[in-house]
Amino acid sequence: MATGGTGATSQAGAGGSTNAGTTGMAGSSAAGTSAAGGSAAGASSLDLIDNLEDGDGSIRLVATPRRDGIWDSGNDATVGGVQTPVPGMFKPVALLAADAPYAGDKYAAYSKATGFTSYAFMNVSMRSWPTYDTTYPKYDASGYKGLTFLAKAGSGSSLGMRVRFISGDTDPRGGKCKLATAQDPSPPEDELCYNHYYAPVTLSNSWATYTLSFTDDFLQPVVTNPTIDLTEMYGLEFYFGSGDNYEIWVDDLSFVRN
Repeated sequence: MATGGTGATSQAGAGGSTNAGTTGMAGSSAAGTSAAGGSAAGASSLDLIDNLEDGDGSIRLVATPRRDGIWDSGNDATVGGVQTPVPGMFKPVALLAADAPYAGDKYAAYSKATGFTSYAFMNVSMRSWPTYDTTYPKYDASGYKGLTFLAKAGSGSSLGMRVRFISGDTDPRGGKCKLATAQDPSPPEDELCYNHYYAPVTLSNSWATYTLSFTDDFLQPVVTNPTIDLTEMYGLEFYFGSGDNYEIWVDDLSFVRN
């Protein structure tokens, strides 16, 4: 079972054992095209999730609908695998001025992982809860049509990434999908949990802006419904599979309004 807060990832039947994001870039443009930090969408159409500038692991607090989640990391617990930050210990990194995607930007989300045989990821939850296995507050993202963010990969990092949408339909906390059990070791493939919707993204070693449409860019490994139920969102994962070693920075993560 994965560590980390948005609900990854036992990958049997969920398409997670292939290299993440090898089908190409979704919605990339050069960074630095707006005062908001290079978003491909107009600033007035964006609802900032987090720009990390407060220097902590919590996202920007929004009262209605309540958004109070955190950044974290997670992995498949491979013996000998190393991940930074360690799950449960997230803190944004300070950017060197020469490496900032735009003037005045000081912090970004950062994660690095090596030696994991199946998957490792950096994730962000929309809601916080006291106990992972007993409370399941979801976030209603139906007012949005997509996401935009800045990102770059380190030298030598895998460039193929999946941005995964974790929802009540595909995560066991939602009570709508099935896990293999001793009593039912082989549930139908289209009923298995962790069949998360994902958008394939090909990263660059330089900062770039990525804008993803919920309807046009997100796929499902085993198609159970062509449309994501945006009303039951737990969070997002910046996900790498099949032993991909990675180093990534993510900044200025926002929803794109309808």
